[in-house]
Amino acid sequence: MKETMNRYRKFLNKRVLTAVGLCLLLVAAVLTNVLINRGRTEETEAQASNDAVQVSSVGRTSDPNFFAAYREERDGVRTQELAYLDAIVAQGADAETLADAQKQKLSLVNAMETELTVENLVRSKGFADVIVSMHEGSVNVVVGADTLSDEQVAQILDIVLRETGESAENVKISTTL
Repeated sequence: MKETMNRYRKFLNKRVLTAVGLCLLLVAAVLTNVLINRGRTEETEAQASNDAVQVSSVGRTSDPNFFAAYREERDGVRTQELAYLDAIVAQGADAETLADAQKQKLSLVNAMETELTVENLVRSKGFADVIVSMHEGSVNVVVGADTLSDEQVAQILDIVLRETGESAENVKISTTL
C-alpha cells in the first residue's frame, strides 16, 4: 500500500509540476504578446500622428522630401490599383466587367504617362520640382517654388493644356511655401 501511495505521489507531483510549468509558459506567452502589441501600438500611434502631419501639410510644405514622398505614395497606390485590375482580368469575369477593368487600366496608365510628361516638361522650364495629379475633369500641379510670376504660370498652364487636353478652368496650379 505504501508503495502504491509513493507511486501516486510521484505521479501526482509530476502532474502538478507539469501543470505549473505549463501555466508559467502560458503566462510568459501572454506577457510577451502584450509587450509586443504595446510596442506595435506605440509605433502605430506614432506613425499615425506623422501621417496626420503629412496629410495636413500637402501643398503647403517647404520639406524637400515632400515631392519624393508624394511620388512614392502615388506609385504605391497606383501599383495596388493595377494589381486589383489585373486580378479582375485574371479571374475571367464576365465580358462587361472585363472590358471595364481593361478600360480603367488603360486610363490609369495613360494618366500616369501624361503626369510624368507634364512633370518633366515643367521641370525643363527651370523649376526645382513638380507634382502633377490628374483625375477625370481636373489637373492639379504643385510646383517647388515660393512664388510664381504670371509668365511662369502661363508657361505651366500652356504645358498642362497642351498635354492633357483639359480646359483652363479645370487646372489648379499651386506652389509650396
